[in-house]
Amino acid sequence: MGEFEGKVVVVTGASKGIGLQTVKEFAARKARVVLVASNPDHIRTAMDSVREGREYVTGIPCDLSKPEEIQKLSRQVLDTFGTIDIVVSNVGAYSEKVPWDRIDEKTWHDSFSLNTLSSYYCAKYFGDFMIQHHIEGVIVCTGSSTALQYKRGRIHYTVSKSALHTLVQVLALDLARHHIRINVVSPGPTATETVQARMDDPARAEAEKIRLAKIPMGRYAEMSDIANAILFLASSKASYITGAILPVDGGYTIGETS
Repeated sequence: MGEFEGKVVVVTGASKGIGLQTVKEFAARKARVVLVASNPDHIRTAMDSVREGREYVTGIPCDLSKPEEIQKLSRQVLDTFGTIDIVVSNVGAYSEKVPWDRIDEKTWHDSFSLNTLSSYYCAKYFGDFMIQHHIEGVIVCTGSSTALQYKRGRIHYTVSKSALHTLVQVLALDLARHHIRINVVSPGPTATETVQARMDDPARAEAEKIRLAKIPMGRYAEMSDIANAILFLASSKASYITGAILPVDGGYTIGETS
């Protein structure tokens, strides 16, 4: 994947988890990576954790729930690097289970702002530049297995991620004529810091064991499993793929093992 060397890559929601792992994978391949998160302190901590390719990583804080902040981000990136090749829209809002009739307006708003609309505005502002400058760019969004396998208790998360999946497919129709590809990686349960904390919590460990038993491949995804799928969709090996939803879930959304 030497093709990423020198490419300008923006990764949102990149201070931890899948986003940070994606930053590390691109940086190791000498891409010029912009690590985006809302908290400047978290950005500094994340950048300190990047070993291979650290010199290729720049951090920019941005509140991705606000369209005007995403527009400002796009201007900063373009002023700094002069171009954009790949956007990984990874930021998302997740919450614990809430009964369907107890979800307040703020929770709905936050879910759609981060899980759906942040990807739209990234596509809009970075995509406009790609179109104007005839760049055959790539956008990869992080969806969720909950948009493919519905469950009770997180209707706001499920609906907003389902909307993201549909958004990407519709955007693919409009962007294809400009030679811009946009796809979704849809992770299943992944061994992020948050999941590991749940596994280490005696009150939640049993529930995690039950969920793990439902994955046909018998393990949670490593963060590198998801990041590598993102890199694949961003690469020339996926040059004829757009509007796709790629489950990376060990068979989780196919059905339960028993």
